[in-house]
Amino acid sequence: MRAFELPIATVSATSTPLWVGADQGIFKRYGFDVTVTGLAPAAATQAVQSGTVPFAATSGSTITAFVSGARELRYIAGLANRVPFQLISQPDVTTFEGLRGKAVGTSTPGSSTSIALMEILRDRGLEPDHDVSVLYLREQPAIFTGLVSGQVAAGFMASPFNQQARNQGYYLLLDTLAAGIDILGLNITSTTEVLQREPEMVRRFLMAWVDSVQFARHQREPTIDSIMRGTRNDNRALAEASYDEYRTIWDVKLSAPAIQKLIDGSEDLPDAKNVKAEQLIDDRILRDLEASGWLAQHLTPP
Repeated sequence: MRAFELPIATVSATSTPLWVGADQGIFKRYGFDVTVTGLAPAAATQAVQSGTVPFAATSGSTITAFVSGARELRYIAGLANRVPFQLISQPDVTTFEGLRGKAVGTSTPGSSTSIALMEILRDRGLEPDHDVSVLYLREQPAIFTGLVSGQVAAGFMASPFNQQARNQGYYLLLDTLAAGIDILGLNITSTTEVLQREPEMVRRFLMAWVDSVQFARHQREPTIDSIMRGTRNDNRALAEASYDEYRTIWDVKLSAPAIQKLIDGSEDLPDAKNVKAEQLIDDRILRDLEASGWLAQHLTPP
């Protein structure tokens, strides 16, 4: 049994199939004793980049590191190619203009959500760090706390934290799905060294990953239990709503267009214009599982 931590760059319902894989013993069936650990996006990427862990679930932070020179990083499978986020504001802030001179909370610089938030603010006439202060609060629970405590006028949050805030009377300023704004969620990340040195181990991990997504898609009640444990939220109704929202979003396949959109949005990284999504992707093992027919046998539509 190989034991390792598996960092996730967001503690939200996005990460649910990874919690399911650990909770239901799916990883153990394939020889892995996995502890899913929430880390700030940059820290999650650094953990896999340094070789401390073989895999992580990351997004924009990996693109930032790759563009900045960490060319060994690779996305090897998908998790969520689009995620629903909401900008939730204080009850008295009901327009974007109401954010002027105030602070907005998000995760970390270079994350997919932070890049999307900057674009959203600029499209509505607000220049980040000039018209609106941007506070990087790292993780979803901290963004929720920042909103409730009054540290920020608005927070960019995913389920179940956005729903929890709305239930407490905070205002829905923007819903990314309703606005037609696509945000890349998380991908399964590794390195070229791990892929070259231990391809069979990677294959077994991806098989466990596929089975975890299959379980999450089709086993509602235990998956809701995992959402509650993973997000440390005892409100089952919120977890049920999160499950219904994400069940059709979890996907093992990568989306090159979604990755490229995030690369193109990294305006603060001059070298990003020279990077193509395909350079970050190595899904050969997943494609082998698909070609053999194994993937179709183990993963059915939600």
